Amino acid sequence: MSHEPVNASSQSFDVVVVGGGPAGATAATLLAKSGHKVGLFERQAFPRFHVGESLVPAVNLTLEKLGVRERMDELRFPQKHGVQFYGPTGPSKPFYFSEVADPRMHHTWQVLRSDFDRMMLQTAAAEGAHVETDTQVVEVCLEGDTATGVRVRRLDESESTVSARVVLDASGQKGVIPRELSRQCGVPGLENTAVYAHYDGVRLDPGIDAGSTLIYRLDAKSWIWFIPLPDVVSIGLVTSAREILRFGQNRDEILQNGIDRCPHLKERLVDAKISGEVRVARDFSYRAERDGGPGWALIGDALGFIDPVYSTGLLLSVRSAELLASEVSCALAGDARHPDMQGRSGEWQVAFDRFLPLVRAFYTEDFRFGELSKNDAHRQGLTDLLTGIVDTEEAVGVTTRIQEMFDQEVAAGS
Repeated sequence: MSHEPVNASSQSFDVVVVGGGPAGATAATLLAKSGHKVGLFERQAFPRFHVGESLVPAVNLTLEKLGVRERMDELRFPQKHGVQFYGPTGPSKPFYFSEVADPRMHHTWQVLRSDFDRMMLQTAAAEGAHVETDTQVVEVCLEGDTATGVRVRRLDESESTVSARVVLDASGQKGVIPRELSRQCGVPGLENTAVYAHYDGVRLDPGIDAGSTLIYRLDAKSWIWFIPLPDVVSIGLVTSAREILRFGQNRDEILQNGIDRCPHLKERLVDAKISGEVRVARDFSYRAERDGGPGWALIGDALGFIDPVYSTGLLLSVRSAELLASEVSCALAGDARHPDMQGRSGEWQVAFDRFLPLVRAFYTEDFRFGELSKNDAHRQGLTDLLTGIVDTEEAVGVTTRIQEMFDQEVAAGS
């Protein structure tokens, strides 16, 4: 990866990508593969720590397109074959991805994000994208509401302006596209915070279950994730940001008290110790009011984020990037100097809308997976959604059923 200033011949690109996380790297790789001149600017040095370590199998299809799927086992990422939910009385029947028809999605991986993100960014550079880390995009250059490029600042404090026909904002929750062009709309009731750490010496289940994601539901507003990684396990408490102090006064106390309320988890941690520090992340759910405009578009967490309970974060990120890369490639074939990219995220919006009722259901007091999955079609729909498949008849059907349940509750309470 280049750490040198962009030379005179490369200060103009077809596409500038802001941010080198999975969304930015995916877009840069696919656009470079299509023959476009791409510049990617990332403010941090890689590798770097990042939360969001569990994939869903639908990500595999994008990894294949990027040419990196075969590298996942080489990086020692544990294979993830399913998801299991724990309530106060014990575990549900596991949801195995082998229950879906497409064999390419019968398992996926739990990833150490520092290694995964570095691999993704290296792939973009290998495909011909110009990649600079330690380079901050300090502003998007605008003429009215048309993006014409970006201004970057490097470690030596030097700055330069880089022009582009299209700017893709993949810079995460804060974003670089000015809020007056696209403000974030929060999802009411999903204003959560996560407190998490990595643990050594955790007891795992045997066989293919060793890599499964486990979800421990404490109450309607709180749950704990359990994600096996190479050599450690990621464990995190998610709860309402407004009520997090009911678990304690500092992050170490909050996480430990959450674990103490979950005997099914505690028995796995008899010989475990924290590796590293306890961290805090803001897990508010939101999406952008406007997905793009003349010469610009949002991808990844800049476009939207949904609660991590079903591990859909990386799927939504890389799918938004894959979709927008295709749209940008087509738009660049036209005559417009800075093509209008508004309204190009339709498939991503559909996926967001399919996952959202399932997320809301999880935070509903009386919701039980076991009850819903007694219907075979609904169980298949839940398995499809947990795999990341949103367009099957069963996935649509179970989403519709959950929404009907919400509507009935609202009607009964009015």
